[in-house]
Amino acid sequence: MRASRSPLRAEKPFSAGVIFLVIPVDIDVNDLARFGRYFSWPKPPRCPSCSQNLWWHGFVLAYFAVLAEPVFIRRLYCPHCHCVHRLRPSGYWPRFRSSIEEIRKAVEHRQKTKRWRPDLPRPRQRQWWRRLARMCLAALGFSFAGNLSAAFERLAALGTIPVTSAAESENRHIGHPPYRIVSLPGFSR
Repeated sequence: MRASRSPLRAEKPFSAGVIFLVIPVDIDVNDLARFGRYFSWPKPPRCPSCSQNLWWHGFVLAYFAVLAEPVFIRRLYCPHCHCVHRLRPSGYWPRFRSSIEEIRKAVEHRQKTKRWRPDLPRPRQRQWWRRLARMCLAALGFSFAGNLSAAFERLAALGTIPVTSAAESENRHIGHPPYRIVSLPGFSR
């Protein structure tokens, strides 16, 4: 027996998967950890994709470097374009647990002292440093071997995440679109 579908779902099936959009909001991560699911999230007035109303759509766990435990991040669903949006603190890039400012300070510290910061894990700092060098070469076309902290600022000003590993895909940009498309099993036609 087939499950009935609403007319909106019948018009636009999930054949391409579900698009996850990250919406930055100005919140404090420490307040988020303190209140948990009871944190009062600001609800965006409209869907960034189709400008329709959004519905609350539960929570998802997220990790932040300043917190020992994961916190609940709010999700929203658009019934018109079938997008699932995730709210995220505005000081963080998508898929990064460290804040933008913390990454910037680590790069500047490495540039000035030629040493890693002792308060951050070295493997994470090495990863940022290598990714920044690769992104600088790929996006800017030349090496900023002498001053990677200037390259960081230049890439950030261009709207690129300077320490991402997505150098060959469209997921490396900060702004509106492109967003990552994730195919879900069982929804293909």
